[in-house]
Amino acid sequence: MEITENTTYEEALQRLKVIVNQLELKEVKIDDLSATVIQAKELVEFCRKKLDKTEEDIKRIIEPDKEED
Repeated sequence: MEITENTTYEEALQRLKVIVNQLELKEVKIDDLSATVIQAKELVEFCRKKLDKTEEDIKRIIEPDKEED
């Protein structure tokens, strides 16, 4: 799965779950292991960024703007 600007959090998380499951079941061939781990790392980073941005957006909505006080 290539991560693009249209990739959703849910898509990335689902792909990450598939990778983890394959790793747990030892279904990843040794020749593909490095690339699979790199993809998993990229998916984790993508999901973290999405969560961080969502958290920041929610804080801006909920917390009063200190400059307006």
